[in-house]
Amino acid sequence: MVASTARKRLKRNTAAFLVRRLPQRIPAKLILVFASNRLDWPDNLDPRVHSFLKLNELVFEPYDALDLQKILRIRVEKALHPEALEAGVIEKVAALASRDHGDARQAIALLARGSYLAEKAGTKITLDLIDQAVCHIEHDKYVTMIRTAPLQLQAAMAAVIQAARRAQGRPLATGEAYDSYQAFCGRAGIRPLTARAFSDLLAELDMYSFLRSRVLSKGRYGRTREIFLDLPEDLVGKLLDTILMSFRTRG
Repeated sequence: MVASTARKRLKRNTAAFLVRRLPQRIPAKLILVFASNRLDWPDNLDPRVHSFLKLNELVFEPYDALDLQKILRIRVEKALHPEALEAGVIEKVAALASRDHGDARQAIALLARGSYLAEKAGTKITLDLIDQAVCHIEHDKYVTMIRTAPLQLQAAMAAVIQAARRAQGRPLATGEAYDSYQAFCGRAGIRPLTARAFSDLLAELDMYSFLRSRVLSKGRYGRTREIFLDLPEDLVGKLLDTILMSFRTRG
């Protein structure tokens, strides 16, 4: 720890020396280019360095649809056959990416997923396959999130899925979901949380859009939460399989 701190201090002192001394010794201008995704990056500089820097900050805007089209065409020329794409595919991918995030890496990932689906189907990359690729990527985000979620949150999600399947489209009450949760914990060999803590898990799943819930007032009988599972059935199956596999691995 002491040695690491000393190395960091040496780097800061060296940077301060370069900024303060080098322009005086050499008849030239010293230009330093810093690139960061953090807007507060100057706050982490040595105060002596920060005071001598003449900062000129440039904030780059996200790529728009035209920018993304140019980037995608370069990638297509290098990685795909010219006739592998149906007309309008690049424009559609660029439009989807610019609308959602403007991230070139995500746009390329969407095109790559479309290429994978086209290869499996033995066809060109079509507009319909791009729509399928969007769904696949969206589903993958849910699966990845639940796979890395805490154990109790996974158990709560599995319990809601199993209770919702028994309910056959009917909204679930909190008590019904909690009974399913207790039964799942018994089968999985983990200790169930209290009903109050389980309600917090439901709120967290709602925040991540795994489910929808609303609180209903029943007057003198108190309040209850109605739970809706609106995810596509194929995604629900993937989520449950992922959770069950996680519990088998832990066991």
